[in-house]
Amino acid sequence: MKNLNISKALPGIFLVIALIFPIFIHHDYVMHISWMIFLFAAMGVGWNLIGGYAGQLSLGHAAFFAVGAYTSALLYANFHLTPLIGGLAGGIVAMVFALLIGYPCFRLRGPFFTLSTIAFAEIVRILLLHFTGFTGGALGVTIPFTGERPLYLQFYSQVPYYYIALAILAAVLVFAFLFERSKTGYYLAAIREDQDAAESLGVKSYRVKLISLLCSAFIVALCGAFFAFVSGYIDPDGVCSIDFSTEIAVIVIIGGIGKLWGPVLGAALIIFLTEATNAYLGSLKGGAGMLLYGILLVVVVLTKPEGIISFFNIGKSKGGESIDDKHIGNAVTE
Repeated sequence: MKNLNISKALPGIFLVIALIFPIFIHHDYVMHISWMIFLFAAMGVGWNLIGGYAGQLSLGHAAFFAVGAYTSALLYANFHLTPLIGGLAGGIVAMVFALLIGYPCFRLRGPFFTLSTIAFAEIVRILLLHFTGFTGGALGVTIPFTGERPLYLQFYSQVPYYYIALAILAAVLVFAFLFERSKTGYYLAAIREDQDAAESLGVKSYRVKLISLLCSAFIVALCGAFFAFVSGYIDPDGVCSIDFSTEIAVIVIIGGIGKLWGPVLGAALIIFLTEATNAYLGSLKGGAGMLLYGILLVVVVLTKPEGIISFFNIGKSKGGESIDDKHIGNAVTE
């Protein structure tokens, strides 16, 4: 009962602390790290819809991020559309890509599905590099800063970015919470445990997983659009690399795969340690980050397979059974 009370109180505690944090600490660098944590946490929650709830390990989500980033940036560069419109358009385009990749790839299982997502992301990266007249090729796309323009996510301070990223994360968490407890969420849990058994009970696994991937792609693409305008510059290798896809997955696995708050904890740990590594081991460049991910992943998998969220024992009933597990059987047999 105590653990359930902690689980119910956690969202409120997190929101209150997050809302008042900039009042006491509003240094731009701290705000930058904070909104990066929120953004990667939101992407992690999006990835978790397919990688955690459905048990389909994807290492190609950087492609959806890139689609959202490039769509919004190009719509701004050519038509001066706002990030909101560009982000929604990017999300829709990403869903189309998800439909194209999901239709053939969900017929595959295990490592074959994972390999197909890697290939998909690499195809997107090569296309972005190839069409230089449209995407800028290796030079990428620049969104110049032209002064304080809230409608175009241009601010002198990092604090507005902090609150916008927090709002994105809050919205994504609410969606994931409702999704997890919907009939589709229970179907996904059943598929993750035993797809053949779920299908024998009438679950249309192909359709359910496709819905999950579409939602996941939209969320990650929306995050990509936000990142494009905040950073002011995107390029294929920066937003569509295998390293970036791996980072999203590692954040969720370390935090707690299949858990609502796992990506938030994972993002807080990974982004903080990454920034610390860059500050003190900057001479090692990207190698230090990948080494850090590898060490953390090995330690967590060997000691806490359920992720660092298991330290808090959140989401378990008194007997140790997952709260949602009690409803899966009823949902599947309805």
